[in-house]
Amino acid sequence: MADTLDLTPIILCGGAGSRLWPMSRETKPKQFHRFINDKTLLVNTLERVAYVGKGLNYLPARIVGGIAFEEQLVEQGETGSTEVERYVLEPMIRDTAPAIAAAVADLAVSDPERIVVVLPSDHEIPDHAAFHSVLRRAAEELRGRGGIMTIGIAPTRPETQYGYIERGEGDGPAYDVLRFREKPDLGTAKQFIQSGRYFWNGGIFMFRVADMAAELERQQPEVWKQARLAVANARIEGKRVRLDAEAFAAAPKISIDYAVMENAASIGVIEATFEWSDLGSWSQLHDASHKDEHGNACFGEVLTLDVRNSYLRSEDRLLAVAGLDDLVVVSQPDALLITHRDRSYMVKNLFEQVRKMDWPPLAVAHSGRPVPSLEHIRKWLFESALPLWSTAGLDLINGGVYEALHHDGTPADLGFKRLRVLARQIYCFSHARMLGWNGNSDNVLHHLFNTLTGTGWHAEGGWIHTFRTDGSVLDDQRDAYDQFFVLFALAWLWRATKWPEAEEWARRTIEFVDARLADTENGGFFESTKPTDYRRANPHMHALEAFLAWYEATGEQAFLDRATKMVDLFRERFFDHETWSVTEYFAPDWSSCTDRVAEIEPGHHYEWIWLLLRYAEVSGDTQVRDYCRKLYATSHAFGHARGTDAVCDRMAPDGSNMSGTSRLWPQTEALKAGLRARLDGLPGDETLFIRMLDVIFNRYLVSPVEGGWFDQLDARGRVISANMPTSTFYHVFCGLVEYLDFQNRQAGA
Repeated sequence: MADTLDLTPIILCGGAGSRLWPMSRETKPKQFHRFINDKTLLVNTLERVAYVGKGLNYLPARIVGGIAFEEQLVEQGETGSTEVERYVLEPMIRDTAPAIAAAVADLAVSDPERIVVVLPSDHEIPDHAAFHSVLRRAAEELRGRGGIMTIGIAPTRPETQYGYIERGEGDGPAYDVLRFREKPDLGTAKQFIQSGRYFWNGGIFMFRVADMAAELERQQPEVWKQARLAVANARIEGKRVRLDAEAFAAAPKISIDYAVMENAASIGVIEATFEWSDLGSWSQLHDASHKDEHGNACFGEVLTLDVRNSYLRSEDRLLAVAGLDDLVVVSQPDALLITHRDRSYMVKNLFEQVRKMDWPPLAVAHSGRPVPSLEHIRKWLFESALPLWSTAGLDLINGGVYEALHHDGTPADLGFKRLRVLARQIYCFSHARMLGWNGNSDNVLHHLFNTLTGTGWHAEGGWIHTFRTDGSVLDDQRDAYDQFFVLFALAWLWRATKWPEAEEWARRTIEFVDARLADTENGGFFESTKPTDYRRANPHMHALEAFLAWYEATGEQAFLDRATKMVDLFRERFFDHETWSVTEYFAPDWSSCTDRVAEIEPGHHYEWIWLLLRYAEVSGDTQVRDYCRKLYATSHAFGHARGTDAVCDRMAPDGSNMSGTSRLWPQTEALKAGLRARLDGLPGDETLFIRMLDVIFNRYLVSPVEGGWFDQLDARGRVISANMPTSTFYHVFCGLVEYLDFQNRQAGA
C-alpha cells in the first residue's frame, strides 16, 4: 500500500451563526467574517487543509454553500492558498444531509474510491500539525476498517450546546461508535463527562465516496435520489456547479447525523489531540481570541479603563468601556449588542426576537442627526430642488442654464457655461417628467432643447465645449465627454416626450462620434477634436451610461453591443488588478501615463459599480460583479474621510494620500452603488447607502436656500465651496431617484 493517502476536503458553508448576531446574519453568515485574525473563518479552514505533512496529501477542496453567497465563496476560495476543485452551490438550504449527498453524488460516478473529509467552514483549530496528524490516523483507520470515521473532541466542560458521541471499549485513539447523543440538559452533560466515554461531536466525518453513497441509498433513498438529480441537471460554469433547484428542493430537509450517522453499518471515532472550538458564541470567540494583559479581546477602535475578561468589538465608532468585567459588547452600524460573557448563549434567543421585528432598519445616522424620512426626501426633491433649478437655475435671457448659483439661489457669473451642464439638466427634467413631476417640465425642456440644438451644434458636426456667459461660443472643440452626456440626455428626453427630434439628434451625435472621435486602432474614443497628449477612462464611463440609456429606451441590440465594447475596454485597460482600482489617465495609445501622479477617484469607482451592475442585469454578464466587488472594497476601505464619513475627492491607488476635500457628487455615487449592491447581493457593507443618505442630507443639503447644497467640505466637515455648481444636480437627482426606486422595489418584494 502507498505510504501517503490522498484526501479530498469537502467544506460545508451552510451555517447561519445566529449566536454571533449582530455580526453574523442571514445576509453574511459567520464563515465570511474575520473573527480570529485578518482572514475569514472560511479562508482559515481552507488553509488548514493546505498543510504539508507526512502520510497525507490533500487534494483540491470542494466547497458546498448557498448560491446566494456564490460570489463570496468564489472570491475567498480563489484567493486562498488551497486549490478549490468545485463550488457546489445550493439553491436553498436543506440541512447537511442533502448538502453532503450532492457533494458525494458529484464524485460518485467519476471517482467512487476517493476518500473525503467533511469539514465545517466556521471552526477554529489553531494547531494545523496536530489536526493533520489526527486526520492521517483517521484515514489509516478508514483504509483498514471501511465505513465512516468521525473525529471526537475530548470535552472540557458539561456543554449543553453540543451533540455527543458515545464510544466503545478500547485503549484509543480509535474506537467504535456506540451511538450519537443529541444536545443534553446540564445534568446529563455532567454524567457524560464523569463517565469518560463521551466525545463532543465536532461535525468532522471521513469516508470513501462509494461507502457514503451506499449508506445514503440504504437509509435515505429520497435524499440520495434528489441529490443525484440536482447534480445531473445542474448548470455548470467552470468550477461552479449550480444545483438544479426543483430537484434539490424535493430532498427531505434532514441533518447528516439523523439521516446516516446514527444507523450507519460501520462507524468509528478518532480522539482529537488538537484544540478545537466551533466559535458558537461570543464567549467562545473571547476564549479563542488574542487577549491583552487584562484578558480583554479588543477589535476596532476600543478604549478601556479598569475592564477585565471582556470581548469588545466596534465596527463603526469609538467604543469606550470603564469599570466593568466579563462583558460582550459588539457595535455595528445598525445594532449594538451588550451581554454578560457567561450568558452569551442567550443571543440566539435574542436573535429569534429580532427576526420578528422590522430589522435591519433602513436608516442609521452617523452624523448624530436623524436620517431623512422617505417623505422628506420626496419633498426636498419635488417641492424644493426641482422648482429651484427650473426657475432660478434657468438663463432665460441668454439661453440654457447658469453654470452655478450662489448659496442664496441667485446666479453666479463664472465667465463661462459648459454645454455638458445643459445636457445634464435635460436629463434631470426629462426623468422628473416621467416620475410625474407637475412643474413646468414641458416649457423647461423646450427651452433647454432649443438652446442645445440652436447654439450647441458645430457647423462641422458635434457639440461644442463651452459658451460665454452671453450664450456665444467660447470653445468649439468637440469633447468626447460632452458628446456622450448629450447622447445620454437625448435618450431620457426621447423616453419622456417621444419627440422625434431627440432621436434624430442622437443619430447625428453617434455618426459624428464614430467618424471623428472613434479610435479604430487602439479602441475607445479620443478625448476631443483638439489634440491631447492623454486619454481618460471617464468619458468612456459616460459612453457606457449613454449606450445603456438608449438600450433601455429602445431595446435595440446595437446599443447593448456598444455598451459591451465599453465594458471590454474597462476590463482590458481601465481596471488595475494589483490595486483594485480604476486608472484615470493614459497615454494616447492606452499605455501608462508616466507624466502624471497616479490618483484615483473613489466617486468614479462607485459610479462604475452602479453602471456595471446595471449592465450585468441587462446583458446577463455576471462576471463583471467581481470587478464591482473589488472596486467596492477599495473605495469603502480607503475612500471615506474618518471625521465626516464623506467620500474623498481623490487618493493614491493604494489608499494613501487621501485628499482633504469631499465634493457632494461622490457621495451620491456611493449612495447609488450602495443601493445597487444591496439589491444585487454584492458582498460588502450593506449599510453604505444608509450612511450616505446621512452624509448627503446632514452635511451637504443644508444650504440657506431650499433645494440647494454646499458642494464641497474639508476633512473637518467645514464648507469650502463658494457656490452651487449646476452640474451637481445631475448627481443628486439621480442618486435620490435611485433611492426612491429602491424603496418601491422593497415595498413590492
